[in-house]
Amino acid sequence: MVTCKKNLLIISPTVPRSDTNAGDYRVWIMTKELSGYFNIFFMPLNYKTADLKYAEKFNGKTAQIIKPVKSVSLFKKTLKNFNISVCLFEKYWSMTFDIRRFIEVSPFSIIDIHEIGFLKTAAQSRIQLITHASIYKAKELLFYKDADLLIAISEEEEKELHKYFPDKNIVVIPTCTDAANLKFKTFEQRKDICYFGFFKHHPNIDAVRYFSENIFPKIQKELPAVKFHVLGNGSSVFNNLYDDVITKENIKNISAELSKYKVFVCPLRYGAGLKKKVLDSMAAKTPVVSTSFGFEGIKNMQSRSLKINSPKFTEQLIKIYKNKRLWSRLSTKNFNTVSKYYSLKSFTEYVKKFVRTVKAES
Repeated sequence: MVTCKKNLLIISPTVPRSDTNAGDYRVWIMTKELSGYFNIFFMPLNYKTADLKYAEKFNGKTAQIIKPVKSVSLFKKTLKNFNISVCLFEKYWSMTFDIRRFIEVSPFSIIDIHEIGFLKTAAQSRIQLITHASIYKAKELLFYKDADLLIAISEEEEKELHKYFPDKNIVVIPTCTDAANLKFKTFEQRKDICYFGFFKHHPNIDAVRYFSENIFPKIQKELPAVKFHVLGNGSSVFNNLYDDVITKENIKNISAELSKYKVFVCPLRYGAGLKKKVLDSMAAKTPVVSTSFGFEGIKNMQSRSLKINSPKFTEQLIKIYKNKRLWSRLSTKNFNTVSKYYSLKSFTEYVKKFVRTVKAES
């Protein structure tokens, strides 16, 4: 017996860029996986000329891209014209609050949360003044309220959401990474420390500034030859600001790039969600020294987090950098964690469970 696929519409802020990290990668891989179970229609709310080459990669194969609409009446027509049964909304924080009206009229609505914004704001407010934080939280929860199903990025965020929506169905789909065909460099072949991020995102800017000004000078006293490499789009903002800080913007293969360095440092002072850059480092067998915000949502890692202003943060980084035995043990352990819980294979299994839930309820 042949079962016809339902039509699923993905509403996303932009066309996902497959060669970038974090949110875009998650939307990209989610779309590809779901195309095995649904006929996918993809509506980017903002469509720019620079997105064309990315759109061409999956338009008509993985998904059919359709023109964005702004009014509820036109959205209703879109649902009818394409016989849409399910709507999946991606990345709340990059959408206008008005998109909530689309959720209200969707036949079956899902929100892939990526990260809980008010958790990040709460953490940020501990180090700097945040005005209207309570309003941001109220609007975010209101955005989630009418959805039929929520996707949380980790078990921790699932528990947090259940505090506000005890009766709502919430499924967990962690972000994944891929270390396939990666040639791992040995301890002796690596040098220096690194951090990766998108530097139009303020938590990343804050992390690099704090580390460069407060932590890195202490490390150089013990390791005078070490350099700090800041990787990712927008990293040139740090050019010529600090001694021995090197930037690199255009990264073709993130895991391969991260495998060049001896230690990945994640000095985030606030944030939320599961950090793909940390998973990428673990997949590259690059040991990670991180605050709780870098390890958030990653199994077996939170207990190893360190406070950024603690001497132990600096001491642990130096110890890993110098001690081959410790370095090897951590790199292998991290890689095994990623392989077990955050590989493409495990992502596929999470998606299968999600699809069964959607088909049973929609």
